Amino acid sequence: MIKGALFDVDDTLFSHETEEVPRFTYKALDKLREKGIKIGICTSRVAAEMGFFPKELWDRVDCKIFGTGAITMIEHKYYKAYTIDKQLVHKYIDYFKEHNISYDYTDLNGDLFYWGNFERINNGTRLKYATGNIMFKEYEDEEITSLFFFEASDEEYEYIQNIDPKIEISRWGNSGNICAHLVDKSFGVLKFCQMYGFTTDEIVAAGDGGNDDLMLEMAGIGIATDDAKDNTKKAADYICTKSIEDGGLYDALVDLKIIDEDEYDPKMYVFDYDSTLYDHSEEKMQENTYKALCELKKMNKKLCLNTSRSYTECVNIPDEIMKMMDVIILSNGAYIIKDGKVETTYLSDETVNRLSDYFENNGITYRYVLDSGIGYLNQHSEKEELFKRLYDMVPEIKKYEGEKVISILYYGDESINNEVRQLLDKEELSILGFAGEVSPEGLNKGLAMKKIMEEFGFEKKDVCAFGDGGNDVEMLRLAGLGIAMGNGRQSCKDGADYITYDISDDGLYRALKHFNLLEEL
Repeated sequence: MIKGALFDVDDTLFSHETEEVPRFTYKALDKLREKGIKIGICTSRVAAEMGFFPKELWDRVDCKIFGTGAITMIEHKYYKAYTIDKQLVHKYIDYFKEHNISYDYTDLNGDLFYWGNFERINNGTRLKYATGNIMFKEYEDEEITSLFFFEASDEEYEYIQNIDPKIEISRWGNSGNICAHLVDKSFGVLKFCQMYGFTTDEIVAAGDGGNDDLMLEMAGIGIATDDAKDNTKKAADYICTKSIEDGGLYDALVDLKIIDEDEYDPKMYVFDYDSTLYDHSEEKMQENTYKALCELKKMNKKLCLNTSRSYTECVNIPDEIMKMMDVIILSNGAYIIKDGKVETTYLSDETVNRLSDYFENNGITYRYVLDSGIGYLNQHSEKEELFKRLYDMVPEIKKYEGEKVISILYYGDESINNEVRQLLDKEELSILGFAGEVSPEGLNKGLAMKKIMEEFGFEKKDVCAFGDGGNDVEMLRLAGLGIAMGNGRQSCKDGADYITYDISDDGLYRALKHFNLLEEL
């Protein structure tokens, strides 16, 4: 039984790609706490280097082990620190001086001291993670727990390692961290166990770097991140299959049955089509995606297709997929097919006229859709090739002539979005990144889905939605379970309850399996 969880920090809990702790990681930590599992961090950083990391992370951590195992801290209380032999420190420092190698060291108070070339020490970013007492001072015979040197040559690094071969230096390129003899992250595991009376078999540990190897080997269960060093992966019992940003650590803890996944029992499933059901990179629907839809249909689940496509742009969607759907939402909610009947909602004539004039005057390509479901492009442009590639059709080129319009899709960079907003009355605007969609007031993919939910008498908890684009965010948020594809835009992932694998990697099927919503196909 797992009683404690011990984590490296950098690129294990904290993502340096997004410079934040992924929300799925917070969710994992909260679930660990709910089960009474003690949470610890074991990092080569010292306390003075932790200021950059968010308080929300520290609020969830019971025990902090700094300096690769040298210092243990619970709440604000320091426990025994393990110091490097002074004679050995002087050997290192003398060599650093002789070869003009910059270094920093940490004393028993947790204060951090730098010495040498500031540019080499800072390397542009290092000090932004620091807080507390940061000083520039040469070593003066203090008791120290950690000694870090910067950018030695290969030859210099080899010499430093051989000053005391019994000490294994934690290496980052040609920089390295030196601790007392036998102090490393496996020692940190032992300290964590000692603090709470655990055995090592009762610990799960996760990390990504070379200095995490011993920690993962000593723990009862060792988890390596998906981008961990090869040796770290070899030391682990489990390797994350997704990035930490996409919930890889969370999935690992669920797969290992250390935490429990939330339970869902949807009655309706809502799907975007492009890059969610249909894989444009391979120009097909993945076999397991199709089988999953068939299985859901056999289980008498309501299925809904929810896409920005117009009716005529659905020409290359297979008939069996269209017939499988109980409801088809098109044109971002302005064209809905249910029980063989079509319901359309119009944009105001005034708004359409303002938008049309603006786009024409500025040479902007746009597609407008009439209540017949037919869409038109206002001018010839490179977007014709996009339609041909995605939909196997090209809309007719025709200037707007005052018809009733249900939807407008315009192609332009983000610089025009604010100007477009100024031209709207109460219409909805969805941003796709490369384009923008204007829908009637009170309608977008999410609000249209909500309307259908209410017609079926379903509550939020009864609905599961899948999407990949910026215009799917509202839909995912309004569903009880919103799932973003691994190939989706970041804005879509940010609005999801769960991020699955890429569409080409059976993302939809694997998400359904993750939540036990399907039997094995």
